Amino acid sequence: MPQDYDNMAKNLLTDYATEISQFVLGVKDVEVLENIDTEQQTIIGQRTDSTKRIRVDNSEAILHIELQLRDSTHKPMWARNAAYHGYLVGQHQIPIYSNVIYFHPNAGTNDTGRYEYNWRGYKYTLHYKVIRLINIDGQAVLEMNAPGILPFTPLMKHPAGMDIEQWAQECINVTCAVPVDQRTRSDLLYALYLFGGIVYDSELFERLIPEELMQESKTYQRQREKFLRENTIENTLALLQDQFHAEAVIAITPALRNISDLPKLKQLHLAAAKVQSIEAFAQMLNE
Repeated sequence: MPQDYDNMAKNLLTDYATEISQFVLGVKDVEVLENIDTEQQTIIGQRTDSTKRIRVDNSEAILHIELQLRDSTHKPMWARNAAYHGYLVGQHQIPIYSNVIYFHPNAGTNDTGRYEYNWRGYKYTLHYKVIRLINIDGQAVLEMNAPGILPFTPLMKHPAGMDIEQWAQECINVTCAVPVDQRTRSDLLYALYLFGGIVYDSELFERLIPEELMQESKTYQRQREKFLRENTIENTLALLQDQFHAEAVIAITPALRNISDLPKLKQLHLAAAKVQSIEAFAQMLNE
């Protein structure tokens, strides 16, 4: 499930690169020049979440954004950022504006956004911006009417005197009214539903956002197909396990899981209920 949040947020960082860059940097005059693919960063051994070459205040720089659902556990965030900075400075030789966005309200409370030392002429200083969504005035963000930021608003600070359901409804209402095409609106609503579930009960958003409003979302469709595919595979394996030896079913399981075509998986599911032997089913897998 964390991968779903990560993928959705990365999609927003790509689709709304200018809006999110302006929001993170706190300035309007930002031009996104190109997306920088960091997949081949062999020194770091880990791909950054979002790295873009930008122009701001008439100067080029690298805008780096890391997305954190919760606190970094395997390595402190300052250490990860030091590695990213070292690579990016060496590769591009221009300023690096680094940011960490924490989604969960309890995350990032101990991240100071800095690491430094100074000893006998050896000096190193690293500063990056820590953005905890819970500290941001959500109502002010809604009033910006910036589509790419709206899905994050349920995780922001809501107005005093407004309960969670009222705040969620307000976020949904503004998203429904934003001047974009229907598919884009569906994408935004599905993202809002997904991120809202990080903190609040997903049933709240399921009740407030009718499924038909999200059905045109390309991400929703991919997630639904993924769910149907996995569910069909598990049901097929259950049918086979009821009829044949466990070892034989285990032997064909990798081949079944490697099938991505949902219609074929549905055909195999139907066949599993009446196939005469596991060998016959294995043959169907290879057809």
